[in-house]
Amino acid sequence: MSKILNLSKHTSDEDLQHLTNLLLFHLVEQCGGQIQFKLEDAHRIRESLTTKMVQMQVGDEVRLRIIDRLPELS
Repeated sequence: MSKILNLSKHTSDEDLQHLTNLLLFHLVEQCGGQIQFKLEDAHRIRESLTTKMVQMQVGDEVRLRIIDRLPELS
C-alpha cells in the first residue's frame, strides 16, 4: 500500500511520485543545499508511518501533510 494518500482529482500516482522527487529537491535547496540524517532516523520515521501517512493535495499549490492513517487504509 502506498504511503501517500492522493487527494488530487487530476493527478495520477505516477505524477505524485514525480512531484515528490521535485519537492525533495526543493526542500534541500531551501535548506542551503544539504540535509543530513541518520539511517536510524529514517527507520524511526518509517515505523511511525504505520499509524500515519502522507497526504498530498495538488492544485495551484502542492501541499503535503502527515495525518493519522484512516482505519480503512490500515
